[in-house]
Amino acid sequence: MCRPMRRRDGFSLVEALVALAIAALAFTAIFALQDQMTVGQMRLQRTLDTAAVQRNGLELLADINPMEEPSGQRNMTGGRIISWTAEPVTETRRNAGFPSGEGVFDVALYQVDAVITTAGGRELGRLQFRRLGWRRAFGDFTL
Repeated sequence: MCRPMRRRDGFSLVEALVALAIAALAFTAIFALQDQMTVGQMRLQRTLDTAAVQRNGLELLADINPMEEPSGQRNMTGGRIISWTAEPVTETRRNAGFPSGEGVFDVALYQVDAVITTAGGRELGRLQFRRLGWRRAFGDFTL
């Protein structure tokens, strides 16, 4: 005579442990991915902050005349300091006059190297650009 089969309800302990192990592996991978995303987000934010500081520094130096002020420093917001030096790239020459002839300014192209630092001296960024330097070539001239 055959015994009737017992009906099983639910999962066995072994099946539950296997499912738990698989879930743990999946969560480990998800947490590692989340950690990488957090590190990447922090790196992106530092890069964006550095770019903003450099844009602000470039804007601050937009009005310098490297022929008159070949080096110097200015204070920025947040206790930052921008320092620069400028070296001529071309020889000084007279600008062109209108409609013809020579103008009233001596001009030269300058390479400007700037460094942005914190008040404590930690470097936040560097800038390099070229800027036209000028000075009045002679006496009192009014337009």
